[in-house]
Amino acid sequence: MYSKKLLALLISSSLLLGCNSSDPEPAEEIVVTPPVVAPDTSAVILTDLDTVYGYASENGGTTGGSGENRVEVTVCTGEQMIAALKDKDPNRPLTIWVNGTITLQNAKDTRIDIKDIKDVSIIGLSSQGEMAGIGFNIVRAENIIIRNLRIHHVRANMNAPGDGISIEGPARNIWIDHNEIYNSLTVDDSSLTLDQVKDYYDGLVDAKGDARYITISFNKFHNSWKTSLVGSSDSDNYERTLTYHHNHWYNVNSRLPLFRFGKGHIYNNFYDGAVESGINSRMGAVIRIEQNHFSNMKNPVMSMYSQQIGYWQLIDNIFENITWEPGAAGSVIADNNQSTGELTVPYNYQPSLIPVHQVKETVLRYAGVGKIDTPPSPGLCPAPLPEEAVPEEPIIDPVPIDPDRAPQQCRLV
Repeated sequence: MYSKKLLALLISSSLLLGCNSSDPEPAEEIVVTPPVVAPDTSAVILTDLDTVYGYASENGGTTGGSGENRVEVTVCTGEQMIAALKDKDPNRPLTIWVNGTITLQNAKDTRIDIKDIKDVSIIGLSSQGEMAGIGFNIVRAENIIIRNLRIHHVRANMNAPGDGISIEGPARNIWIDHNEIYNSLTVDDSSLTLDQVKDYYDGLVDAKGDARYITISFNKFHNSWKTSLVGSSDSDNYERTLTYHHNHWYNVNSRLPLFRFGKGHIYNNFYDGAVESGINSRMGAVIRIEQNHFSNMKNPVMSMYSQQIGYWQLIDNIFENITWEPGAAGSVIADNNQSTGELTVPYNYQPSLIPVHQVKETVLRYAGVGKIDTPPSPGLCPAPLPEEAVPEEPIIDPVPIDPDRAPQQCRLV
């Protein structure tokens, strides 16, 4: 009897255990989301500002007036600069150090021609080199460097191209680096219309005709209506090749650049403010637009106002506070952040490419004059002598003649 009771108890216990037991519920997986780390926006510390990157590094490279047998000249006036260029030994590189302010008055000309010449550097000493109201005209020239100069307020329509720097092909291997080039968006003349104000000055750096192997780097471009033109018209059809990198563009209207035909590479630039538009690719041009910071502007990348559109490849750019406005029929804007073409460049620029979030602070720190090493200045240029006064002929009032005292004429009888 006890055996039966024990058996019944064991059976009931096992049934209860079976009813109450089940496979354990799997523990909920805990997903740990790493904290969002803000990108590094500090300036990259640059230790080499003298290496040429971009298209100017091709075709044998751009060395300008450097070399063991170079001639070095320090100038204070435009006349001295023009004379140094005119007297250059064709077999020796020439470096011109600018130690003062070059003007229309001390040049006694409307421009500085770098023409039919090669192997020339024109570099400002320290922060003292300035081109005030007079620009450079590079024509049929090769291996030219312009660095560390303030170039500003170059008037148009004065028997000169009217640009801060005008490159007229054929031209090869030009490096425009660490300059500050600017005009003004206003003119102190209330009689001028807006169109006349826009045409009062011309471009800051323009390239026309057969101009190739050009690099434009670490410049400040500001206060300009027509900033940088590549190709003068829809018929100016050449395979131009230009690189723009680490430039600061601000308080400008348009042409950043305007690029017709050819190939362009635009990387690591900081754009801060453009009234009308930014990069305008036209007439079949293909531009690689890479790791730039666009801020506070309208239509930073577009194709408008030509018979044919141009193309672009967008790679990891920042677009901040941008306004997009479609143009007339046939225009294209990059508001969807999609590429319309592709360009592979033939040179290595990776050592100079910095993360896009660090472009702004790096460009602000290193673009413009006074950032590169130059020889010490020999001292300030002497003050210009006052212009010699031209002696005026004395003005003598006519003396009235007394008719009673006038000599009498003899009368023939």
